[in-house]
Amino acid sequence: MTSSRQRGFTLIEVLMTIVIIGILAAVAMRSVQSSIDGSRVRETQAEMDELLVAIAGNPELYSNGTRADFGYVGAVGALPASLDNLLTNPGAYTTWKGPYVRRRFTQDANGFKKDAWGTDYTFSSGMTLASTGGGTTPMTKSAAPVASYLTTNPVTGTVTDAAGNPPGDSSVAVTVKVTYPDGAGSTTTATTNPTSGGSFTINNIPVGIRTVQAIYRATNDTVTTYAAVLPQVGSTVSLRLPKAPFAGVGGGGGGGGIAFVDGTSSSPTDDIFFSIWNTGTSTITVTSLKANFSTTGFYQNIRWNGAAGPLVFSSANPRAASGQTVNFSASQTLTAGQAVQIRLENFTTLITGGGTALAFANEVFTVQFSNGSTIAFNSL
Repeated sequence: MTSSRQRGFTLIEVLMTIVIIGILAAVAMRSVQSSIDGSRVRETQAEMDELLVAIAGNPELYSNGTRADFGYVGAVGALPASLDNLLTNPGAYTTWKGPYVRRRFTQDANGFKKDAWGTDYTFSSGMTLASTGGGTTPMTKSAAPVASYLTTNPVTGTVTDAAGNPPGDSSVAVTVKVTYPDGAGSTTTATTNPTSGGSFTINNIPVGIRTVQAIYRATNDTVTTYAAVLPQVGSTVSLRLPKAPFAGVGGGGGGGGIAFVDGTSSSPTDDIFFSIWNTGTSTITVTSLKANFSTTGFYQNIRWNGAAGPLVFSSANPRAASGQTVNFSASQTLTAGQAVQIRLENFTTLITGGGTALAFANEVFTVQFSNGSTIAFNSL
């Protein structure tokens, strides 16, 4: 006869098994929690990056070789006051082109403002995000090192005519304009005059695609281009007018002509005085001129070669107006290198004379002569 004996677990063995299972469960839980936390970190970082792109654009998005995306700042011209500005128009702005956040953020009205732990982002300076949901040390990301990288950049460049001539003495009659959003829902324009060599700089332009224009007021020649203003770098453009009005203008190159003598303009009482000279090697004959100025006024006389020179035009009623070609009573000549003073005399506010004597201060004058030369200067 045989017998069998069955042996059970002792209490100590059972307790040890429970301890081991507990340890394994704790390790597994920590591993799962670590995996969850890592996933939340990655999700939060990705969301923060997308919000920063919404603010300042995607620097890797190009079109025809030019950066094409500048986000909220590129459209509005200022940093957003809150993250809500990325989803809803902050005030009927005509320049706002949002929403700038991705569609998956909009499924929850406030979800785009929370990290993966459900904690609101801290948003500061219009460009810096911080997530504190993952612990005591926040994750921080910013659209730029400093705000000025996004809001105040230079647009530089040069202006020439179709023949490559810089404006020379005509630079005061050239206006360069940069149009950009003003940060309050509309657009504004910054202007400057180039140097005689054609270079110009306009500062404080926000990042984005900006319209840049040069206008030569004497002949209304206009050129327009578009510039991608980059953070900190700004933009450099080359503006070439469709015609060649600067040829023969002092400082502007060309084969010689009539040029303005720097520093000779003056405007005593109701007159405008300025000197011109022949930059070429041949005699120039002048039979008429056309003076352009913006103030409404009319002049009676043109005197050639100073106070003692001949009166080549005189008409008390009607007087000559801005943009009017005035024919001389006798042709005048400028030999090579010769300089003479031109005097436009007796300006009044009425074409019939009378009215009020008109004095000019810091007025831009452009004068075109019958030989095709054009000069420009500021009255002093």
